[in-house]
Amino acid sequence: MSSAQSWMLYGAAGHTGALIARHARERGHRPLLAGVRGPAVAALAARLGLPHQTLALYDPAALSAALDGVDLVLNAAGPFLHTAAPLAEACLRAGTHYLDIGNELQVFSALYDLHERACRAGVAIIPGVGFGVVATNCLALRVSEAVGGAHQLDVAARAATTKPGPGVAASIRENLPYGGWIRQAGHLRPQPLGSGVTTIPLPDGPCHVMPFPTGDLEAAFRATGAPGITAFSPVPAGPGASAAQAAGLRAHLSFGWARATSPDGASAEAWLQTGESYAFTAAASVRAVEETLARSLCGALSPATAFDADFILTIAGTTRLDTFAAVVK
Repeated sequence: MSSAQSWMLYGAAGHTGALIARHARERGHRPLLAGVRGPAVAALAARLGLPHQTLALYDPAALSAALDGVDLVLNAAGPFLHTAAPLAEACLRAGTHYLDIGNELQVFSALYDLHERACRAGVAIIPGVGFGVVATNCLALRVSEAVGGAHQLDVAARAATTKPGPGVAASIRENLPYGGWIRQAGHLRPQPLGSGVTTIPLPDGPCHVMPFPTGDLEAAFRATGAPGITAFSPVPAGPGASAAQAAGLRAHLSFGWARATSPDGASAEAWLQTGESYAFTAAASVRAVEETLARSLCGALSPATAFDADFILTIAGTTRLDTFAAVVK
């Protein structure tokens, strides 16, 4: 699939950015590859036959000039604490859509605060179009709808990958000083990191998880309005990991999970199963670009709010399971 509209991939020379660039080229796109590491961006662009530009984020005038004629920016350069704000501000000035693949709570909060400005500018701001948020956000909307509106929403994602990129670890290090958070009564509340360990059911067996301050806390609230939300992350695998879970990780099976509970106690669960998480991110982010350019979107949106709960089913190799197939259509 190709698009006549012009879009930029920022952070193209990074581990995930290069995967996205290759997948976009395979889909028939010709994104402008950009980033601060000029020689690396140029080398990737030469291999793929794509245009490129060296672009730093500290010069607003240069950013504005670079976005002239660009309809959308997909930001793949983490930690997003450093890159999201200047790129989103430049997009607002230029009337350009902004997407990223981040999952950092503080960044989501800041970007969602731009909702009114994005509406006035007629552009969409959609953080979290990679695995970590897409996998849970689309499920969150589905299970919330299944119970008629969730009072409590629990979400989790377990990523399996052939080769972890350095960006995820760097983002976690940058965000750890902010501590742990959950959402209670519609507001973010501090939660000691490492507390609240529990076990959730995944298709390949039980998985030990703990609350973790990801962008899901904002994205799930944006998608469902649930006053109570906990985002879980797997406890690092150790001797207590089940044989099935270890086998799933070796086979590169990645999962999303969501459970909604209504005020009267009704509950619904759903699971996403896919393959290697970086491959999912590459496919999902390019699909998000395609959908954003094809739709009339504006404002700061979660992936499910922008593209609907079935967006995950457009990603090759992805299936969805749930406990209420006869309830939600």
